[in-house]
Amino acid sequence: MEMNKHKANSVAQNSRKRKEKGIGKHNASGGIEKLPDDMLIAILSCMRLKDAVKTSIFSRRWRYLWRFTSGKLVFVDREMETENFKSWVNHILQLHRGRPVDSLIIRFINLVLGPQSSDIDSWVFSAIHKDVKKFELNLKRVEFNLPVQNYEFPHTDKLLSFKYPFVSLKSLILVHVDIEDEVVQYFLASCIYIECLCIRGSNATNNLQVVDPLPNLKKLEVSDCPNIQSMEICAMNLVTCTYQGSKINSPFMKTPNLRELTLGGLFCKSFIFKPNKHSSYSATLVKLVLNLNTRVRKRTNSSPDLPQLHSLKRLELNAVAKIRRGLLFFISLIKASPNLLEFRIELKYTTPDPLRLMPYPSVTWQQARGGFCHKKLKVVEMISFIGYEEERDLLDKIAEIAPSIEKVLIDTRNTHRRDHKLPNSISGEVRKQMKSNVLRSTESNAMLMACRFPLETKVVVK
Repeated sequence: MEMNKHKANSVAQNSRKRKEKGIGKHNASGGIEKLPDDMLIAILSCMRLKDAVKTSIFSRRWRYLWRFTSGKLVFVDREMETENFKSWVNHILQLHRGRPVDSLIIRFINLVLGPQSSDIDSWVFSAIHKDVKKFELNLKRVEFNLPVQNYEFPHTDKLLSFKYPFVSLKSLILVHVDIEDEVVQYFLASCIYIECLCIRGSNATNNLQVVDPLPNLKKLEVSDCPNIQSMEICAMNLVTCTYQGSKINSPFMKTPNLRELTLGGLFCKSFIFKPNKHSSYSATLVKLVLNLNTRVRKRTNSSPDLPQLHSLKRLELNAVAKIRRGLLFFISLIKASPNLLEFRIELKYTTPDPLRLMPYPSVTWQQARGGFCHKKLKVVEMISFIGYEEERDLLDKIAEIAPSIEKVLIDTRNTHRRDHKLPNSISGEVRKQMKSNVLRSTESNAMLMACRFPLETKVVVK
C-alpha cells in the first residue's frame, strides 16, 4: 500500500515538474499555440525569411502562416547558381500572399549570364503588388569583363498599368539597373513618402532633376552612372548625399539642410581644385567623405583656398597614393576644418604612371600649416598603414598641429604589401620569410609612430 502511494506521489511530482518546464501537452495548448493567427504572423514577420519558412513543418496550422508575413523578404545569391537562385525567388514570391510588406531586397550579385528581363520584371511587379516600403534590386556583377547588359527598369507606361504603383514606397535602391530619367521623375513625383533614393551603375541616367516638393527625401545617392551629363538638386530637407561620377556643374542648388556628403570620381577633383564652386553648401557639412581614387591627366598646381568647412566634425579620405609623393595636402584639409573632431584616412598605393597624376596637389609643410594650431581634433585613424616615409611624415605633422588628440588608430591590416607578388623564382620558404619580414617592418613602424604622440594619447595599433 505504501509502495503504491509513493509511486503515485512520484508521478504527481513528475507531472508538476513537466508543467513547470512547459513540456508536453500543456506547452502546446497553453503556450504559443493559443495565440491567434494574426499574432503568430506578426511574430513570423520579425524573423528572417528562411527561418519563417521552416516553421511550416511544425503542424498543419503552421504550414501556410509564413505566406502572410509582412516583414522583410530578403534574397541573396550567396553560393547559389543562377538558375537555382531565380527559381527560388520566383517560387517564394508566387507563394507569398502578405500585403503590405516592409521590404523586398533582391541581391543577385553572382550573375554570370544576362538576366532574363521577364524574371526580373516579375520581381518588380511583385514589389508593386505587395505595396513595399523598401525595394532594393542589386544586380551588381562580380566579373566586370563579361559582356552583360544591365537590366532595364520598366518604363512609366508599364508602371502606370497598375492602379497604385509603389504608393507606400519610402526607399528605392537600384544597383546596376538602367533607369531612365523619366522613370526617376515618376518616382519622385508619385511616391510622396520617399525618404531614400539610390541609383548606382545606371547607363540610362543622363539628366537628373531632384527638385522639391520632396518633403520626406532625406538621402540621395547617384554613383557610377557613366552617361550622366547634368544633375540638379533642390531639396530643402535633404540631409545625406553621395555623388560619385563624371565632372558636371555643381548640382547642389538649394540644399540648406545638407549635413553629410560623399564625393568621388572626377567631380571630387573639382572640390579640391575649384573650391569656390562648392562654397554655397560646404560650410554646413558635418561629415565629408572624399574618394580621391581617380587619377587625372592634368590639374592645376595647387588650390588657392579650400572650402571653409566650419561645421565639419568628421572627415574621411580614401585616396590613391604614390611612393615618394607627399601627403601634406591633407593637412590643408584639416586646417580648413577648425571644428573637426575625427579624421580618417585610407591610402591605396598605385603603380607609377607618368601620364596620370594624383587627384590632389603637392604642397610644402609651410603652405599646409601656415602657423596653424588645431585645438579640437580628438581622433585620428590611418587605415592600411605600411610605414612609408610619407605616411610617417603625415602623422608627425598631425601630432604637431593638433595637441588635443585623445586617440590614434594605426591599422596595419589589409595593406597592399601583404598581397605583393614576389618573383616566381623565389622559393616557398624564402617567400614566406620575406613576407613575414615585411609584416614585422610594418608593425615596427606603427609602434614607432605611436611613440610620437604624447603619453596621455591612447594609441591603438592593429
